[in-house]
Amino acid sequence: MSRDRVHCVDCREPIPGDARICPHCEAVQPSPLVDAGIVVAGVFAFVFGAILALMTIGTTRLAGFLLLVVGFGLAVGGYTRHVDRQAERRAR
Repeated sequence: MSRDRVHCVDCREPIPGDARICPHCEAVQPSPLVDAGIVVAGVFAFVFGAILALMTIGTTRLAGFLLLVVGFGLAVGGYTRHVDRQAERRAR
């Protein structure tokens, strides 16, 4: 199998690396843009939560801390999801 071919997430047949729909089973392949959007949203929530947690008091500080935790989870989770999908598609 050449390096520009990956496995379908549904039928596991080799398909071109840039295919969005499997030519064998017509399953939609996952888009890396979704993972990138999750990571960007996570980083934004993390930064905004850090600003709120450091520069406010009371309930707003609590909301900032919660945004900080959720943002960290989204950023790390989105990145690991992307890495896992790439490894799964390359069948390593």
